[in-house]
Amino acid sequence: MMDATATADRFDLPASARAVLRALAVDGPATRPQLSAVLALSRPTMSVAMAELSRLGLVAGQGSSRGATGRSAVVYSLASRAGHVLGVEIGATGVRAAAYTLDGREIGSAEERLPADAPTVTPEAADAAAGVVRKVRDEVAGHHGPLREVVVAAPTLPNTERGGGLRPHGTARITEALGMPPGVPVTVENNVNCAAVAEHRFGVARNQQMFAYIQVGVKIGVGIVLDGRLMQGANGAAGEAAMLPFPWSGSQPPRRAGLEQFLGSDALMERCAAAWPAAGAGPVPRDAKALFEAAAGGHAVARRVVDQHSTDIGRLVAAVVALIDPGLVVLGGGVGQNQLVLLEVRRTVRELTWDTEVTVGGLGDRATLLGAVHVAVTRALDSMA
Repeated sequence: MMDATATADRFDLPASARAVLRALAVDGPATRPQLSAVLALSRPTMSVAMAELSRLGLVAGQGSSRGATGRSAVVYSLASRAGHVLGVEIGATGVRAAAYTLDGREIGSAEERLPADAPTVTPEAADAAAGVVRKVRDEVAGHHGPLREVVVAAPTLPNTERGGGLRPHGTARITEALGMPPGVPVTVENNVNCAAVAEHRFGVARNQQMFAYIQVGVKIGVGIVLDGRLMQGANGAAGEAAMLPFPWSGSQPPRRAGLEQFLGSDALMERCAAAWPAAGAGPVPRDAKALFEAAAGGHAVARRVVDQHSTDIGRLVAAVVALIDPGLVVLGGGVGQNQLVLLEVRRTVRELTWDTEVTVGGLGDRATLLGAVHVAVTRALDSMA
C-alpha cells in the first residue's frame, strides 16, 4: 500500500548543521574529521552540528574507518528520516519515474511506453505518469522517510504573462494527476534543461563552467549552462531553439516554430519516405531508430538521408556556437546522441563557425530523469535548511 503519511517536516538548522547535511548528501558518507576538514569547521562546532542532526534523526553512523594515526572514526551518512524525492519524466515516447534518497541512491523506479509518439503532454501521458508514480511510491512506502520533493521533466513553453515562469505544453493536468499528499511540492521543469543539469552534474560536462546541451529528437531544444549554472532567461525560455526564425531566406518567410518542425523526427521520416526508391531498396524505415539502424548497416539511401539530417543538425549547432561560444556542445535526444550524427555535425560546425568540441551525452536516455531527480534533491535540501 502507498504510504500516505509523512508530510515532510522542516527544520530550523544552524548553518554548520546545514553544511554537514548537504556535504553528506552531495559527497556521500564521511567521518567527523573528514567533514571538519572539507567544511573548515572546528571540532566543537562539528560536535554541536552532528549532535543536532543525530537528535533529529537525519544522520546515522554506519561503521568506522581507521585513519592515518591508527584511530578509528565513525562514518556518518544520511538516515532514512532525511527522506527521499521523486523525479518524473514525461517524454514523447514514454513516461518514467524514479525515487532517490537525498544522497543519490535509487530506491524505486517504473516506466511505461506511450501508445503513440506525442510532442506535447497529452492527458493520456499525464495519467500514465500518475500510474508509474503510484508504482514507485508503493515500492518505497514506509522504508525511506518522507517524500520531500517531486520534479516533473516535460516539454514546456515560456509563460510571457506577468511573473514569467514555465507552463506545461499541452495540458495543465500534470500536478493534479500525480495526486501527491498535501505539503509535497510538485514542480514542472523543462525536459531539456533537466538533461543539461544531469550532464553537468554526472555526465560528459561534469563541472564544466560553460556548455550547451542540444537535444534533437521528436522535438528540439537547447539547455545552456553559464558559470556553472543553468541559464533560465527572463521568461524561463532560454534555449528555445524551436523559436529561431526558420526558414530565413529572401523567398520564404519564417514560420513559428518552423525549425523544430523541420528538424523533428516526423519531418525527418517524411523526407526519408520521399527519398526512398520505389523499388530495390526494401521497405521504408518505420521510424528514426530503424532509419539509423539501416544507415549503420550500410544501406546507401538510409545513409544519405542520415548524413543530410546530420548536416542540418550541425547548422543548428553552428548557430548556437556563433551566438554563445560555449566551448563544449553536448548532443542528446533520440536522434542527436546517435554516433552517426556526430562526425557530420563536427564537420559542419568547423565549416560554418570555428572548431568547437562537440560530443554526445554520457547518460543516454536517462539524462532527463536524472536531471529531474537532481533538481528535486537540491530543492529538498534547500527546504530542509
